Amino acid sequence: MKETIAYSENQLIIAVRAGDAQAFDQLFRRYGNRLYFFSLGYLKSKTEAEEVVQEVFLKIWNNRKSLNPDLSFKAYIFKIAFRHIQELFQKISREQAYRHEILDSSVDFNNELDDRMNYQSLLNLVDRVIDELPPRQREILVRRRKLGFSVKEIAEELGIAPKTVENHLTEALRTIKTRLSQESPGGLLFFYLFVK
Repeated sequence: MKETIAYSENQLIIAVRAGDAQAFDQLFRRYGNRLYFFSLGYLKSKTEAEEVVQEVFLKIWNNRKSLNPDLSFKAYIFKIAFRHIQELFQKISREQAYRHEILDSSVDFNNELDDRMNYQSLLNLVDRVIDELPPRQREILVRRRKLGFSVKEIAEELGIAPKTVENHLTEALRTIKTRLSQESPGGLLFFYLFVK
């Protein structure tokens, strides 16, 4: 398919279904920028918006044989993009909840909350400590607290006993609590965050 000819969307879809890379490139040039600015409006990040465009068109190419030339391609790609954006927001939300939950379960509560406590630095410290955990502990902690797997599911997936999973979790949280206590100002953290 020659790029100089202005093909209809329907013709481009039929050509893409047949594996025509030039037709795919025309669709990309036709809709890529619009999809980018649509994604940027939600994500406020150029990098993430670019990734959404790449993911959408990768999905289109990988599933090209299932494209329906009788349906609106524009509506289809914007629907895919919107779903991807929703998934990104859910992932960010899960990751934030995970970090807050780890901090919540690792730090002692005291009514005398230190206003000078830098909460972001605590979250960063939590991330560092988790990265330094033994691989098995880190894997189990992430699956349980970040991905929401049950102890039973983790045990089945890793081929270990549920009690072993619980032991790894307990040890990981103990390590995090110890490190937070050692590295916070004054040796103790009087901080608590309620997270649902």
